[in-house]
Amino acid sequence: MVTPSPSVFLFAGREKYLKDRAINELRSRSLDSSSGELDYKVLHGSDTSADEIINSAGTIPFFSSKRLVVVKDFDKLSKEDTSKVIAYIKNPNQHTCLIIDSDDASILESEPSISRYAKVLRFAPLSDNELSAWIKKYLSAQGKTIEDDALDMLKESKGADLLNLSSELDKLITFIDKRKSVTGDDVENLVGKSVVSSAFDIASAIGDRDASRAIKIVHELTSSGKKPYEITGILSWFFKRALKAKLLLDAGDTESSVIQKLRINRRSVEEFFTHVHSFSAEDIESKMKTLLDADLGIKRPRYSPSLIMEFAIIRLCLG
Repeated sequence: MVTPSPSVFLFAGREKYLKDRAINELRSRSLDSSSGELDYKVLHGSDTSADEIINSAGTIPFFSSKRLVVVKDFDKLSKEDTSKVIAYIKNPNQHTCLIIDSDDASILESEPSISRYAKVLRFAPLSDNELSAWIKKYLSAQGKTIEDDALDMLKESKGADLLNLSSELDKLITFIDKRKSVTGDDVENLVGKSVVSSAFDIASAIGDRDASRAIKIVHELTSSGKKPYEITGILSWFFKRALKAKLLLDAGDTESSVIQKLRINRRSVEEFFTHVHSFSAEDIESKMKTLLDADLGIKRPRYSPSLIMEFAIIRLCLG
C-alpha cells in the first residue's frame, strides 16, 4: 500500500472552524514568515478550473520550501475538472502542499484510490459531549468557566457551528470582564432578551393552540435578524428545561428546589412554572422531537428554513 503523501490533503466535513485551524497550522509549518501571500493561494471550486489549480500547484515556491494551495468548495468543480485534479493528485508536485476542501467524503466513494495518494482528515460536527468539552476548553484557555445552564442555553441557541460559537464566546469573555464564570443571565444578554422572552410567548401560544399568534412572533424575530435555527434552538432549550422541572416535581422536589437546581431566573419563575404545569412530560418530549426534526431540516435544507420553521410551529400547536 502506498503511504499517503504529505503533498496532498483531503479535508472532508462541514466543520469549517476546525478546518481553518488545521489550514493555519499547516501554513505556519510549511511557509516562511517572509513569504507573505506569495507562497499561499486559496481557490474556490465555484469559480476556478482544474488548469488553474494544477498551474498554481506547479508554481515553484518563492521563499518557502513548499507552496500551499487550498481549494475550497471542491465539490463544486465540474466532473471533468475533478478528474483532472485527481490525476494530478496521483503524481503531485513535491514542492507544493495541496489541500482539497470538501463538505463530505463522497469523492472517496467514486474515487477510492485518492486515499492512497492523499492524507484524509475528517472534520465532522462535534457530538453534544464533545461540544460541551470544546466550549469549556475554549473558555478555560482564557481563565473562564461556564455554568451548566448557561452551557445548555448557548448550545441550544447557537448550535454546533464552532466558527459562530467562537465569536459568541469571545463576546461573552469581553462582556463578563473580570468575572470568572459565565452565567445564564450573561448568555441571555448575548442571545438577546427578545429571543428568550419570545420563547415564553411562543410557548404560551402553543399551549393555547394558537398557531397564528406563534407564527406572528416567529416572523417578528426573523424580521429582526434572528435565524430559524436560533429560534428552534431557544425553544428546544426552553422545553428541555421545562421537562427537567416536570420530572423533578414528579419525583417530589419543591418549586424552590427546582429553581435552585435549574438556576431559573427569578424574574421568570412564575411564568416558567405556569408553562411547566400546562404541559405533560409526554407532550414536552413530543414537542422536543418536533423541534429536533425542524432543526435537522433547517441545517440540511430541501425547503426554505422559514417554511420548515412555520410547519414546526403548526405541528407544535396541533400537538
